[in-house]
Amino acid sequence: MIVFLDFDGVLHPESVERKDELLCRLPLVEGVLREFAQARVVISSTWRLNWRDPSVSTLEMRKYFSPDMATRVVGVTPSHLDLDYRAAPGGLSLWKRQWECETWLCAHRPPGTPWLALDDRAGWFRPLCPNLMELDSLVAFTPGHCDEFRARLKDMQPQGDRA
Repeated sequence: MIVFLDFDGVLHPESVERKDELLCRLPLVEGVLREFAQARVVISSTWRLNWRDPSVSTLEMRKYFSPDMATRVVGVTPSHLDLDYRAAPGGLSLWKRQWECETWLCAHRPPGTPWLALDDRAGWFRPLCPNLMELDSLVAFTPGHCDEFRARLKDMQPQGDRA
């Protein structure tokens, strides 16, 4: 199972002003992810675009995570700017973040791999996308979101792995 993770508006409120507030909600997200050993993280945040090479970007993004979680960061999505919109299935290019996520999945995982995106930009996904857990950018991920995140991850597990 793959969790596509945005940063701004998810791991901290969009309106943070102090550098020490950045990624302040990452420990909450990591806490839930630790309950799901098979969950892997792919960075979909625009922060990934600070490095042109995806392998370098992945290494740099891992530095933000706790040591035990850093190894579970397995990649970064491609930029929609580098994708051919004519090759996007079913007009997916209209929803750029979902298109980036699904492009990464097609390149790195078998068809049918379960995925969930934690993001504050619903407009970057198809309307009512079942793979999106939308967050309010002014609030970001809070303790109140942990149960929903946990339930969504549990629903993604194979039937035999559900407790």
